[in-house]
Amino acid sequence: MAKVTGSDLLIRALKAEGVDTLFGIAGDHILDMLDRMFDADFRMVDFRHESGAVHAADSYSRILRRGAVALSTTPGHANAVPALANAVHSEAPVINISGAADSPNLGRGAMQEFDQVGVAAPVTKGAWQVPAPERIPEYVALAFRTALSGRQGPVHLTIPHDFQAAEVDESVAERYAPREHSIPRKVMGDPTQITAAIDLLNNASRPVIMAGSSAGATAEPETVQKLVETTHIPFVSEDSARALIPDSHEYSIGLGYLPLNQAAQRVRDADVVLMLGKRLDYTLGFAGSPPFAKGARIIVVDPSPAEIGRARSVEVGILGDLGPVVDQLLDEAKSRSWEKRDEWVDSLKGDHAAWHESLHELASASDPIHPMFISETLQKFIDDDTHLTFDGGDYCHFLRTSIKRNQPYRFHNVSSFGMIGVGLPYALGAQVALPGKKVVLAVGDGSFGFNGMEIDTMVRHGLPVKVVLGNNSIWGIDWQIQKGLYGRPVWTDLLPTRYDLVAKGLGAHSEHVTSFEQLEPALKRSFEHNGPALLNIEIAQIISPVAEAAISRKLGSHG
Repeated sequence: MAKVTGSDLLIRALKAEGVDTLFGIAGDHILDMLDRMFDADFRMVDFRHESGAVHAADSYSRILRRGAVALSTTPGHANAVPALANAVHSEAPVINISGAADSPNLGRGAMQEFDQVGVAAPVTKGAWQVPAPERIPEYVALAFRTALSGRQGPVHLTIPHDFQAAEVDESVAERYAPREHSIPRKVMGDPTQITAAIDLLNNASRPVIMAGSSAGATAEPETVQKLVETTHIPFVSEDSARALIPDSHEYSIGLGYLPLNQAAQRVRDADVVLMLGKRLDYTLGFAGSPPFAKGARIIVVDPSPAEIGRARSVEVGILGDLGPVVDQLLDEAKSRSWEKRDEWVDSLKGDHAAWHESLHELASASDPIHPMFISETLQKFIDDDTHLTFDGGDYCHFLRTSIKRNQPYRFHNVSSFGMIGVGLPYALGAQVALPGKKVVLAVGDGSFGFNGMEIDTMVRHGLPVKVVLGNNSIWGIDWQIQKGLYGRPVWTDLLPTRYDLVAKGLGAHSEHVTSFEQLEPALKRSFEHNGPALLNIEIAQIISPVAEAAISRKLGSHG
């Protein structure tokens, strides 16, 4: 019987799952697998920090809606853990694989040893150490099934170094080969609940649909749009579901994050709200009143039973994957006649237009530069197919609320975990996923500091991300909240650092923008440059609506 190594089995298992790209950093305990992977026709993107590699895999997986693999050695796994915690919140199906010391030495002070599985378990959907080399394919399949089922999220595998080089019979590969009917299918909703949900929506006077990340994972944009057009229900979206129907659509009222959209705040007037994969979490006041009206009836569609009825009881709770459930809702909706509710829709559209007009009025051609002037100038250089990532506080809040999105899978923001610094690797992962497309990162000066060295990764791998850095020399949103609540900043002042010189030193095109007249020509040169580019733009210390809302909530609670 022919022999194959554990690394060969790993490569075959990853190929069987459709993996063609790998993210990570080299290290002692994955050297065997890396050497064999190099000859296996993978695209291998190596980073400067393991958290960056996992964040990039996170971004890549959500854009392409498939599992993404990040590799690290043992101490590298410790570096990757924070990004795995973030991936839980972004609902990214990242398969994090790390090596370990040789299995006979584990538990007796092996090189770089620590409890890799134990550390990963609380911040993943599943974490395992492969028990034998011949079982590598079994555990890879388990990892992908777990990451991609229910509410999607990261998983972890530890594969000891000796298992990678160990030889086993080739028949093992056939034993675990994927079969057509062994792959779990998407879960449909209960038909009775589908009917009940459509009954509620059909009889509603002021319904709203809110879409969150789980909808982005499995729902088809065309089907979501048909559901909205059939039912004539206003629609908002955020996170991975952003622009499942275009912002320009007659029933879209844009971004679903309430502090950044006055139209979305009108959920306070809705009598029925359909939550498509959107959590009833702190962003929605845990489904209290506010932001919802007292007596509002809520329908939750979610692939996780834990999310149905969390924070409050709901009128209808449909357990199922968003893709097939939206299909079911559409089929049921087509059997009914629907009122257009023009007054309700026109009122929300009017609020949406007024909100954007109020933002436009802030975009004055003056110094110091207002973030809204950057937003409107940047929009001259991007299109619907451009991928945008927003990473930071007050500066980025202005840009993400004002730049409309008309195509799905072209938007990333800091997740509900609030972990800033994700932007550079998110944008890097987006460029790997979308070769030939424009990829833009709007990032604050504080956020840039976490993973700024990944500019080097962009240069080495020829990834032409354009970075639009707003530099106000503060940790913006916390500085503003501290000033509003306590009258002084603590630990939130920064220096006017020349991040353009940092980027230049790493090999990127860069410019320092100090006045509004310089901005448009600098953006033009950046987009014309065939490679990564960074603009370090000095901006005004302007408070965002998000910080204002945070101050108001806190002061209100004391009143």
